[in-house]
Amino acid sequence: MLAGVPRSEEPLSIRQLEAFVALVDQGSFTRAARHLELSQSTVSGHIADLERRLGVRVVDRDRQGVKPTAAGQALLRAARETLRAERSARAVITELTGLLQGSLVVGASTIPASYLMPRLLARFGKRHPGVSLRLVTADSREILERIRSGELELGAVGLRPEDGSLRDHALGEDRLVLVVAPDHELARRKSVPVEELLRHSFVMREEGSGTRAATLAGLAAALGAKSAPKLQAVLEVGSAEAIKAAVREGLGAALVSDLSVRDEVEHGTLAILKVKGFDVRRQFHLLARGEEALSPAARAFFAESGTAP
Repeated sequence: MLAGVPRSEEPLSIRQLEAFVALVDQGSFTRAARHLELSQSTVSGHIADLERRLGVRVVDRDRQGVKPTAAGQALLRAARETLRAERSARAVITELTGLLQGSLVVGASTIPASYLMPRLLARFGKRHPGVSLRLVTADSREILERIRSGELELGAVGLRPEDGSLRDHALGEDRLVLVVAPDHELARRKSVPVEELLRHSFVMREEGSGTRAATLAGLAAALGAKSAPKLQAVLEVGSAEAIKAAVREGLGAALVSDLSVRDEVEHGTLAILKVKGFDVRRQFHLLARGEEALSPAARAFFAESGTAP
């Protein structure tokens, strides 16, 4: 106990603990003051007030510098833990502030960009109105490359990386269906054998598209072939909307996501046919790099999308 000085019931302050830890770590009042960017008298005042409140001396001063007393050694661990907790509390608020005032750019291939992400982004925007949102659309392969390079934080695609390099969770499922124009020669039929598709002209997605990859893989499996069959592709396009427009104009049939043609089938501008032996369903995935590489807004979107019904 400090002679004649009763222990105070006043709580210790973060500033006092900061000064104490810095003093022990730096070994002198001068270096501690420089480290904390305070005056030496301010550091001395914090230590004196700390000792008054505790009723014990926490440091000894001699020509070699400053060393903690037995009481100071006992206090040191608790002081460090308290300062870590204080920094953690600040980080929580900083993250919240960043989330409320930040921005988020999400990439997506064309099907999730058109039919899944708008709902998720709208819901996120309502929960976090201060976050500026932007959706970037490209084919699945490009979205994957841009996530790996760090250009995008998050991306929704129909191709799941096999190397496990990215975190992911499922966003939803679709099914590939055969669509033709109402006046197409196949439109009068309800179903066709998968082998017959090879005799008809097709409108296809471009190389790198998840829909194209799923289509060719599904056809190979249905036909029992070791490699993807060669469809008669009369046109390659870069979006589901372009495919539907080309099919409506009679350029050929197409295998597309059922999510993309619901309105057209309902209004009779496109017709769906069943393909015997062909049943391709796929999951769309929201991909992200490690959590430490994400901004507060991206972490929140990834977490909330993963638990969303």
